[in-house]
Amino acid sequence: MKRSFLFLLLFVVSCIYLPAKSQGKPGKPVPKYDTIIRKHVEKPVVKPVVKLEIVIPVPEFINQPYYYDRNDNKLVRLENTTALLISKKKTLGLKGAKQFFSMDDASSKARFTAKSDIAFIIKTSGDVIDLTSYIKLYKFIPADEKRQVTITSKEGILNNNEEGKGRLVSFSVKALSKDNYLIQFGEAMEAGEYGFVWVKNMEQKEFNVFAFGIDWKNID
Repeated sequence: MKRSFLFLLLFVVSCIYLPAKSQGKPGKPVPKYDTIIRKHVEKPVVKPVVKLEIVIPVPEFINQPYYYDRNDNKLVRLENTTALLISKKKTLGLKGAKQFFSMDDASSKARFTAKSDIAFIIKTSGDVIDLTSYIKLYKFIPADEKRQVTITSKEGILNNNEEGKGRLVSFSVKALSKDNYLIQFGEAMEAGEYGFVWVKNMEQKEFNVFAFGIDWKNID
């Protein structure tokens, strides 16, 4: 009987003591462990930006300047007309003489609303060495329902203060490919009437002209 009681007492003491011991000594903090679950997020794949090369269009006809619309990358045909080369003596030559081109109508049907970054493209037949010696650009002045520009003017015995009409406009030429050229300007062009004139043969009286007009935008 005593043995059974003693055995039961030892069993109860062991049940109370062992769990307390497994928790560590009194006053010592029990370490805690936190588990953080992170969601795997795939990084987006950044594709390299591929810059498309702009292919400049080629004129359909040779020896005809086309206006180059940079925004839409397209060519616009100019007004195809003619100009007469007129020689005029003033007071039987006493006040000199002048030559001028004269076109019908005071304004061109082909018009553009810009004054900067204006460019033209022309395709030649392949036998042009210096394009600027074959084609000239003139600024015409409207007069009497016509467009005129003075080419030459000579003073006579009696001085004449009459000013010439219009002027010659300088431009530069850049080769784009075989027989294709880009016509550019070093400064902004004035609003008004213009025309490319083929002057290869100045002995003729009628010349082929590719005319256009410039109307500035308010934002320019």
